[in-house]
Amino acid sequence: MYCHVIRILKLFTVIDGSNSAKHFIISDCNCPKKNSMIIMRHDHTMYSMAETLSRGPFFILLVAVFLGMLGLGIVLPLLPIFVNDFGASGFWVGALFAGYGLSRILLTPTIGSLSDRYGRKWFITGGLGLYTLVSIWYIFPGSIYELFVIRFVHGIASAMISSVSMSYVGDLTPKGQEGAYQGKLSNAFYLGLGCGPIIGGVVNHALGLDQVFILMAVMAFIPFLLCIKFLPESKPVFRTQPRIMTAFMHPRMQAVLFFRFMNTFAYSAFMVFIPVLAATQYGYSTTLVGVVIAIEVLSMAMMQRYAGKMADRYKRSYMIVVGTILVSFGTIALVFVKLLPVVAVVALMIGIGNAIAISAGTTVVALDGRELGQGVAMGAFNTVMSIGIVVPPLIYGVVLTAWGVDSIFLLAGIISLVTLIPFWWLVVRSRKLVGPLPHAGAHKT
Repeated sequence: MYCHVIRILKLFTVIDGSNSAKHFIISDCNCPKKNSMIIMRHDHTMYSMAETLSRGPFFILLVAVFLGMLGLGIVLPLLPIFVNDFGASGFWVGALFAGYGLSRILLTPTIGSLSDRYGRKWFITGGLGLYTLVSIWYIFPGSIYELFVIRFVHGIASAMISSVSMSYVGDLTPKGQEGAYQGKLSNAFYLGLGCGPIIGGVVNHALGLDQVFILMAVMAFIPFLLCIKFLPESKPVFRTQPRIMTAFMHPRMQAVLFFRFMNTFAYSAFMVFIPVLAATQYGYSTTLVGVVIAIEVLSMAMMQRYAGKMADRYKRSYMIVVGTILVSFGTIALVFVKLLPVVAVVALMIGIGNAIAISAGTTVVALDGRELGQGVAMGAFNTVMSIGIVVPPLIYGVVLTAWGVDSIFLLAGIISLVTLIPFWWLVVRSRKLVGPLPHAGAHKT
């Protein structure tokens, strides 16, 4: 046993309006390992010492998420190359992207619930380790079917990192700053994802495909080591174990989950099929394709922090509507433009729109996660996103074969715009059933 004495730094009992006790425990093990600190909190409690202690773990998470997503983003513009090398049809471009999402659908809810029960650290660390291994595996696929399996395993690693990292941040977030904290995490997420395609395209052009995946493995292995050494455990305390179905049945969560699913129709069109559109219609190289993807993703990253602060102050439902409109019209516009400067402006508009809408949605989930459990709330949010990663690319693969790549972007933009009608109905319904969320500013959700 490494630990013999547990030093209790602080134990608060806070009585809320319903006279129910809420506990927040931060303990430090008197043992040689620095990462033995355990942070345990109930979702309704916050105090200044906890906020101070949260800065170290939060910074480590930002570094880990950035480097992990940098490795993931590297592979995005290269999937069409694999499909072409294996002589497969255009359908497989969507199928390979969908394989990544399929494993996330199957495992994200379970992983989220387990992290609420057993803690967050080793899910995040294990996911980064699996990222490292699967990156090397990309060098050796023998067929398009094996590549699909690789993408499936890659999705497992992602499921272990993304929602659990968001849950970890939810554990540490001071009350009233949910949007700001989640915005900073999303900033690191999309910054890494946005830099990846540029690096992937340049390295592939200069050194070849194998070196791309070696670099990708390194980008996952560095945060893997950081998390083992420096990331403390975060383990929430609940009287009753949270269940994933509670999040799916919550009226306000239903509105946000519906938005997140429908948002993936435009997201999948851009991230999966912009390389096809750019190569066939624009005549772009893999480097320029990486630049276009990076503009969209980096604009999301740079906007996340500001959008997160906006979501702490203003009506999140309005932000989702405004952001979705920008994404919808930008997606449709890609069909009618070809010059790189114009395509860059459109990609910028799509990125800003996504940042505004997704930041608002994530803030709502973080707030409801205080009551429902961050693991299950973020797990539900990421599950519907994963379903969206699977379903639209498969549909678009058929559309690509039947009507061409232009039809994909037209369909995606129209779907994204039209679904604002049922989304708003769900928002109005949730306000009647559960009321608006608390907030830090002068407006309500």
